[in-house]
Amino acid sequence: MLAKALVCLSICILVYNPQAAGQNLPSANGHGTYTVENADGRGSQRRQFSFSARQTADGTVKGNAVLVNPEFNGEKGQHYMLQIEIVCMNVEGNTAFFGGTTRRTNDPTLSRNVFFIVQDFGEPGRGSDRISEVGFSPNDPTECADLTLDVLPTRVIESGNISVRGGTSR
Repeated sequence: MLAKALVCLSICILVYNPQAAGQNLPSANGHGTYTVENADGRGSQRRQFSFSARQTADGTVKGNAVLVNPEFNGEKGQHYMLQIEIVCMNVEGNTAFFGGTTRRTNDPTLSRNVFFIVQDFGEPGRGSDRISEVGFSPNDPTECADLTLDVLPTRVIESGNISVRGGTSR
């Protein structure tokens, strides 16, 4: 009797688990650093990032991202920090386009809606994977499918790794 119950439970898990049933839902995650040259051409800023997002079986996207710029001070003299709730992800091949809303920042002058792009060029990520700077826009963050690489150009990461899975091919 117990064996029949375990077989039934295993079948139910396969039926209700989209990953086990062969459904390849998009996901992306990563962390690392990249450098941006100062506007005056003298020196550079090293930025840190981390993010994780996945599409659920019902099509919604859940995720978060954090960006820290230790060479820029926000309010109260603290390093610039931005926390994002990711609500949109469009994965095409090795590229993921994200849209989200600001959950927390120490620069209240920036727009609430945030967009960014990552590219996964395999292992190791250092020196090959890419991330864009964050773009702020009044546009609805669920419109991330409209993003293109020419809108938010990407830069090579210096450390860390980016992983993009389950997208459509270009």
